Amino acid sequence: MSLQQSSAVKSAAPTRSRVAAGIRADISDGKLPPGSKISERDICETYDVSRTVVRETIRQLEAEGFVTVRPNVGAVVAEITYADAQSLFEIRGALESLACSLFAQRGTLAQKHRLAETIKEIELAMTGGSLDEVIIAKDDFYDALFDGAGNPELTATLQLLHARIQLLRRYSLSAKGRNEHSLNEIRAIARAIIAGDAEGARLAGVHHVAQASFAALPRIFESSNPHTNQAPSS
Repeated sequence: MSLQQSSAVKSAAPTRSRVAAGIRADISDGKLPPGSKISERDICETYDVSRTVVRETIRQLEAEGFVTVRPNVGAVVAEITYADAQSLFEIRGALESLACSLFAQRGTLAQKHRLAETIKEIELAMTGGSLDEVIIAKDDFYDALFDGAGNPELTATLQLLHARIQLLRRYSLSAKGRNEHSLNEIRAIARAIIAGDAEGARLAGVHHVAQASFAALPRIFESSNPHTNQAPSS
């Protein structure tokens, strides 16, 4: 590879990262719902990049599980099946509970103060805010949680899963009564972290994700099986 070619490859990598991050954010925010087609032309215009960059980005997102490329259709946002959701909750439970434990062990006073402030934001959003506002407030909580864990590799892994996990949050938080329970679970996580109780924080993290799973999985099952509630034919 020539020096010029090597330079071109290096300059393209940050561009792909920028475009990929933007598409992941649109998936996370619901602007690109599961099953929706991803227009290469629109991405080119939005990010002012070439078709080559867009296609390389789509291949990257496909490898990460955010996108599916269908014959004669092109790239579409991947749909989360019931089995996918189960797997994601298992991974989320393991990683987030680890973050809770690490935060309790090594978090600074300033990081604990920040975590406490994010809970106030969640309380305010849950008082009269929209689902999107609640999710944004919870994002701040998780940002503070991962920062306090002090493990960049763990944070990078969770951030990569963020958009797909975000879809699961929409299912769980839209369940009746879930907001109040979720808030109490998050308070329990914060109490254990502030007290320096690593095992208590880990267990509180496990419990929080398990309860989110119990709220979301039945709704995902129903949405993927539209005839579930119909009476069987005689």
